[in-house]
Amino acid sequence: MRQLQLNIEPQLDARISDFSGPGWGHVVDAVRQLHAGLVGRFYVYGGAGTGKSHLLSAICDSYLELGRSAIKVSLLELLDAPIEAISALEFYDLVALDDIEAISGVLHWQKAVFHLINNHEGQLVFSSRVAPIELKLELPDLQSRLTQAVSVKVPSGQSYADRQALLHSVMTRRGIQFDAPMIDYLLMNGPHQASLLLQTLAQLEKMLKGEKTKLSSTTLKQIYALIDEYRQ
Repeated sequence: MRQLQLNIEPQLDARISDFSGPGWGHVVDAVRQLHAGLVGRFYVYGGAGTGKSHLLSAICDSYLELGRSAIKVSLLELLDAPIEAISALEFYDLVALDDIEAISGVLHWQKAVFHLINNHEGQLVFSSRVAPIELKLELPDLQSRLTQAVSVKVPSGQSYADRQALLHSVMTRRGIQFDAPMIDYLLMNGPHQASLLLQTLAQLEKMLKGEKTKLSSTTLKQIYALIDEYRQ
């Protein structure tokens, strides 16, 4: 319970506006329906690093801004906790359960999530690397409930326009400014997955903090090497 308590008030650094790329339009539309109360259970899926966790954090942030309670919990991190801990989530307006595929093969946690679905009066958001129908769950009732949720697949990150929009939105929001050639190199040669792209951005910001506008050739080489490393 102590670990769960630490996660109840997460430090969110994600906004729905981060997902302004054209490939994210259908996802944002579904989130709007969630806000309007038209969707009770929302399921997002996509490959590793495609921005699912960032999206769940952004959804929670948008609820907090409206004065509603919301929490994001990674089931992967919660597996070692007593299943009774999940009962603490029932009182939130919105609960976002990340890594739902982590409970595959863990029947007692599947029962706990099923119990949460049955008892939670608010809205539930799930994320996974696979579509609901592809989950390998031993509890048929839970599998059925998840397949009934509104589900959308997030973009893979292969679209340059999506990566550019994500980077621009996040940099503008955080007040980050880099030279255009550096941004171009990051977009062309950096990682395509949203989460890795944002991790690279964070590392570059940390590396360049306090640097002058005119970067030395040595610093530029280090920057490009870092971008290439994240791309691998």
